[in-house]
Formats: sequence, C-alpha cells, structure tokens
Amino acid sequence: MRENRSGRFSSELHLTLGESQYSRRVISKLLPLLVGGALLLGACGQTPATDTTTTAPAQERLSFGPGVDALAAYPVSLTVGQAKQLTVYVGGRVATSADVTWTSSNTANATVDANGLVRGVSPGSATVRVALRSNPASFLDYAVTVTGTTTTTPTPAPAPAPAPSTGASTFEQRVLELTNQARAQARTCGTQSFAATTPLAYNANLRAAAYNHSRDMAVRNFFSHTNPDGLSPFQRMTNAGYTGWTTAGENIAAGQTTPEQVVAGWLQSPGHCANIMNPRFRDLGVGFYQGGSYGYYWTQDFGAK
Repeated sequence: MRENRSGRFSSELHLTLGESQYSRRVISKLLPLLVGGALLLGACGQTPATDTTTTAPAQERLSFGPGVDALAAYPVSLTVGQAKQLTVYVGGRVATSADVTWTSSNTANATVDANGLVRGVSPGSATVRVALRSNPASFLDYAVTVTGTTTTTPTPAPAPAPAPSTGASTFEQRVLELTNQARAQARTCGTQSFAATTPLAYNANLRAAAYNHSRDMAVRNFFSHTNPDGLSPFQRMTNAGYTGWTTAGENIAAGQTTPEQVVAGWLQSPGHCANIMNPRFRDLGVGFYQGGSYGYYWTQDFGAK
C-alpha cells in the first residue's frame, strides 16, 4: 500500500495457484506483511506527533462541506431501517472518528455510530450532533426526521451488503473501459515490461466481491485487502461465487473522485500497474462506493479460470 501526495491511498495484491511449494510459502507470508504495511502507512499519515501541518485545536473548524454555509441544523430524512453516511469537514479535510464524536439526542428514533452512520429506528425525530474531540463546544447538528416504512420491506442483508442488483454503475463501467484501454498499449510497470494484451471481460461475481469490499471499507472505516473478519481477497471472491479460479489479484484505492483519477494513479504504481497489465487475467469486477472517511472507495478484483 502507498499514500500519495494528496493523501489518497492505494494497495495491490496478486496470487497465482499452482506455483512451487516455495512460492506458496512466500505468498502465505506476503499477505500479513502487506496488511501490516497498510496499517503502518495509514497510521503514520495520521499521527499528530509527526504531522507538522495539523492546525491547533483552537483553530479547527467544523463544516458540513466545502462551500456549504453553516445552518442551525442540517435536515436529514430517513425511513425506518434506512441508513445514511454523514460526512463533516474539519480544517478543510474529511473528519474521522479520531477528530470528532457523534451522538444522538433520541436513540429510540435514530442512532449514529462512531463514524457518522445514522440509522432510522422508529418514526419520530432526533438531533444528531458531531463535536470536535479537542473542543466539544465546537459542534454541528443534524435534524433527523424518521418516517414509517413502506408496505414492502426489503429483507435485511448481512454486512457487507450485497452489490445492487442493477449491476455495474457508470463509474464502475468507466474503470473497466479505462483498464482495457491501458491493456491495449504496451507499457512498463516499474522494472517490468508488458506487451499489449487482451481486454478483460466484466464478471458479475467479481463485481459483487469488489463492491462489497469498497462498501465494507467505507462503513467499517479500514483500508486493507483483509477485512476485519480476517477474509482475504481470494476468500471474498470465492464467497461471491467466483469459484475455480487459477489466478487472481486485487487493487484498492481511496480518496480519488473520478474513474480517470483512480486508474491513472494505479498505472503510476508498479504493483497496481502490473495487475492491470497481467496477460493471465481474463475477468474483472469493479466496485465503487461513496461515503466513509475518504469519501470514495475503489476496488478492482481480477481473475481467470
């Protein structure tokens, strides 16, 4: 995993079955090393002692968003059972649970977790307040109104939620297009040279695995190939229905706002670029989710059978 100058994160992972016994031992050790690296780099980027650009607590200011005027209370409408990710800014950047606390004045009607995910519980109203940890007197309020459910109540899904049945979003389709445009041209990824290769085919099972992981990273506030339940990318792909694969890989990123930006960033990183250009891959699923600490989360799941 790496952090670029704009504070956006990305990480790549690749595994091929059928390698020698020695290679398998190396690969089995590689994943925890990558995970450890992800946590280390992420923590270094947010450690107050080494962040010389951090504004003094007394100067920090909360806002609902860049260019959004302060309101007495920002209105939020939910139905019973509906959840919505709330995002605020401190000092011009997206606030995290390390910066702020979230509380609800009436948890019987609406609850909120430590990351600002508010959920409607029963019809009624509540005030959700977000306050600076360094200065609790600095806060913003959301006026939450919860109405009754409709006559058709969807069956609750386990976390992470399955990908929408409508299929790939416009952003996800664009990432697939840009990836195949990149594969159509010979290029060098770090010290590796790749010839132009065949386009990747959209795969619904890989897309489900990718979307679920992007959403999971946003909702549970982590950035890693391994989720908090200990599932690797390859376990998640198999669980999503992509079985019998012989080689697979994954790229993840957070903070990039457009498909063009995220693909360009991956192509500038040797490991991510190598996954994109790998001629052994045949299938691709892309998962995009908006929300969470970095606002935008991206996952590419590659495979071949």
